[in-house]
Amino acid sequence: MGILIQFIDYAEDKNLYGYSLLCTTIALLFLGLFLLWVKEWSIHSPTKLPIVGIESQGYFALLRARRKFVSDGFRIVRDAYYKYRGKSFVITTNSYYKVVLTHNQVKELSNAPDDTVSFVHASAETMMAEYTGLSQFSVDKYIPDVLRAKLTQNLGSMKEALLDETRFALSSEIPGSATDDEWVPVEIFTAVHRIIARINGRIFIGLPLCRNEDWLTMSITFTGVVFRAIEKLAGVPKLIRPLYSYTRNLVKDINWHKRKARSLLDPIIHKRLEEESLAEENGAVYRKHNDVLQWFTDHVMPEHRTVEALTEMQLHLSMASVHTTTLYFLNAILDLAEHQECIQPIREEMEAVISANGGALDRTALRKMRKTDSFFREAMRGKFALFTFNRKVMKNLTLSDGTYFPKGTLLAAPSAMLSTDPEFVEDPETFDGFRWYKRSLEVKDSGAEKNNWGTTASYDLTFGHGKHACPGRYYATEEMKLMLTFILLQYDIKYPEGQSRPVNFDRGEYSYPNRAQKLLFRKLPGKKKFPFL
Repeated sequence: MGILIQFIDYAEDKNLYGYSLLCTTIALLFLGLFLLWVKEWSIHSPTKLPIVGIESQGYFALLRARRKFVSDGFRIVRDAYYKYRGKSFVITTNSYYKVVLTHNQVKELSNAPDDTVSFVHASAETMMAEYTGLSQFSVDKYIPDVLRAKLTQNLGSMKEALLDETRFALSSEIPGSATDDEWVPVEIFTAVHRIIARINGRIFIGLPLCRNEDWLTMSITFTGVVFRAIEKLAGVPKLIRPLYSYTRNLVKDINWHKRKARSLLDPIIHKRLEEESLAEENGAVYRKHNDVLQWFTDHVMPEHRTVEALTEMQLHLSMASVHTTTLYFLNAILDLAEHQECIQPIREEMEAVISANGGALDRTALRKMRKTDSFFREAMRGKFALFTFNRKVMKNLTLSDGTYFPKGTLLAAPSAMLSTDPEFVEDPETFDGFRWYKRSLEVKDSGAEKNNWGTTASYDLTFGHGKHACPGRYYATEEMKLMLTFILLQYDIKYPEGQSRPVNFDRGEYSYPNRAQKLLFRKLPGKKKFPFL
């Protein structure tokens, strides 16, 4: 009997324990939802700025606004830009709030110290680095230094490598069967993506790995893998992102790409380090490679002179360059095929500049291709990114116009709006491929440089502006000019019959050209005019 009573008492204790645990769980859940509601909704209330894109108060209204931003972000920001003209406002993107800066505020903050507004911390937050594993190494401090100090300065000495890889890439990716009277269809997005990945690979890691198909695929797909993980995380409240990321194993594909990249780079890095060490032991001069991998190896701290760290940097560099350069070039070539009247003037300028340069295609010649430069710059107006100049406020900040930003605020400039604002660009709705070329003719030589594509301005933010302007922009612009020179001196291009320039597809903060679009290529008649082709 005593045993039975003890069993009943035990059962009642278990029921009471289960009931208490359920109540505690429910209470914690509601507390978490309340804190989430408060945190997600109130984060920018101290700015006193208008919030656009949200139709009512409450967390569920915020979720609806974030979904709407993905499908209609460009229109929402454009309407707010002109409604609050000359003033800041807050926009909720698909995952966080941003304060949208004015033109004058961009100028004021362009060279602000990093302990006041930080590009690195803004990138880490918007790329969700703590969940995607992109913050393992301090690569952000290495990449800009190497690109500014080494890549830009060594572009001249890399001329032959660039010409060789561009020639190889085009012959590999553009059908060689095209004859003088035959138009051949080309899936232009795929072709451009692979051409740029090949050329970048030659400059970043050198031969022979740059022509390895596994590495080529890796450098192309890694960006998509990362951004798909970010997109999944974007719709998840901040408080449960760590749990969601862990349970869904969102970094699985990212980590697979990292392991694969390390396996490809491992023998190359080890061989280089061993050769350098052996040369030092024997008192010999080690002949260093002329590529970004070598410059990273020379520049990093000793603790980052490892296969893991150097591979991470290469992946970050590919993510920052291959996809964006592809979209830049794709926009330009789609516009060029639409504006056939621009092709022959650009081609004639290319031929004249190269001929005057002794038949050589080098940095000197590329810099003098002002019509080419103008066309690329015009092709990027209002395209690619809704926002650039992303910063995070590191301490409470009040600007000269009285606008207050609390610590933690994310800032961005509406680059797509600024580049299509009639206050800065005359007749912005009209595409004029030679707009910037004609402007350069109207000013003296010292002012002509301001109309070059690689020159940034507070209203022209394709490459950012100020101290954190894209450090690889001179390489990117010259790479794209080089590609276009090779194409136009060998081919005619046009759209298939009955087709024209497809409208870009806007999604969230980005604008994408039609990736399925085909262009027709036809070889130019006669012999090649220059030996480098």
